[in-house]
Amino acid sequence: MMDVIATNTPPEFVLQLDVGTCLEAGQDPVAWINAHPGRIRSLHLKDWAPGTDAEEKGYRVLFGEGTGKWKEILAAAESTGGVEFYLMEQEGSRYSELETAQRCLASWRDLRGKA
Repeated sequence: MMDVIATNTPPEFVLQLDVGTCLEAGQDPVAWINAHPGRIRSLHLKDWAPGTDAEEKGYRVLFGEGTGKWKEILAAAESTGGVEFYLMEQEGSRYSELETAQRCLASWRDLRGKA
């Protein structure tokens, strides 16, 4: 559906990419961002991993634990996509809500090289 929207809207129509959903659909987020230059103003930083273990797979993996190639995704978003906002999103976890948030933030900081 996002391809239909992106293809049939003017360039000034802002798009938001949910990386986890893109990964689950078997799509390449980097290719998708590059195919729509300047239109990806926000990204949902949600990871995803294949599998059937409800506790450890799907959207329950923490940011940085799934199949997302985050360095490449962020590089494309910042160089081509036009990103202005990142939204950290988590759909459940094996940790408490606070620990989940702390772990995701720590992964973000490690990825970005910030203490």
